Order: sequence, then structure tokens, then C-alpha cells
Amino acid sequence: MKTQQLFDTLLSWFRPGQKTHVFYVEKRLKFGKYHVLHRDHCEVLPDVNGRLEVGRGSDMELMLTQANKHYQHVQLCQQCCKIEKPESIA
Repeated sequence: MKTQQLFDTLLSWFRPGQKTHVFYVEKRLKFGKYHVLHRDHCEVLPDVNGRLEVGRGSDMELMLTQANKHYQHVQLCQQCCKIEKPESIA
């Protein structure tokens, strides 16, 4: 485990409400354009032969960065990796 992943895992123990996940990136291109990053319990996660483990943690941005080290074009899965953006104050 790399230092940043270890640090993120340790911090996740102290962050209430944030669960640590295993993240995987699809080996095959989706629509011939990009690879997809998934969490461990995703309904559309490829089988063991069709995915590569990227790391463990709760920080999706960090896992996306890790996935981009293996493949150039990686996007978050629309089913399992939705990023909740804070609402803007008007």
C-alpha cells in the first residue's frame, strides 16, 4: 500500500459517515473512448479479469488520479461514483 493510500485509509477511520471502498478501473475502453472507475460493490463492475484494482480509500478524486496513472482517459462510473457537490449559496 502506498503512503497516500495508507494515510487516506487511516483518516477514513476517523471521518464519521465516510466508508472506505476498494476502487477498480475497467481494462477495456468504454465506447472506444475511456476507461471507467468503479467502487467495489458496483452493479456494473466487470469481472476479475476485466478490471484492475486502483486502491482503497474514500477519496474519489485521489482514486481517479491513481487510475489515470494506469490509463490515460478515465471517468467515474455514473452508477457508483457520484460526487456530491455542495450547494451554492445564492
